Amino acid sequence: MKNRLYLVLIGVFSIIIIVGAIMGDASPEDRARAIGSRIMCPVCQGSAISNSPSETATTMMDKVEELVVAGWSDDQVLDYFRDRYGENIILDPVFGGKTLLVWLLPGAAFGVGVWMIMRRRRTMQPIGKDPT
Repeated sequence: MKNRLYLVLIGVFSIIIIVGAIMGDASPEDRARAIGSRIMCPVCQGSAISNSPSETATTMMDKVEELVVAGWSDDQVLDYFRDRYGENIILDPVFGGKTLLVWLLPGAAFGVGVWMIMRRRRTMQPIGKDPT
């Protein structure tokens, strides 16, 4: 049984390594598109610059491509736009500070919901049984 588990793990890791080697690094165009999908268009409500047809978004996307080709990391490009447009330009908020509540509230709401369901199930009585 243990030998099978080891063989399965070796097979999974081998597949991961092979797929990673085949795919390689992302091209600059792919990286720019991925970064552009994380930056909000200041003209279009809630749309990323990679999907927006506005002239402003096109200009911003050109700047992203220019920075990526220049060798900037993803975080450096995002910081560049954060510095110029503010924290709200990034579509996925940073984990921490003012946005900590945005990340933690859904988990807390889920936990409260599970607690309420479990509490309700404990107090429910089967139909037809005497409560005594």
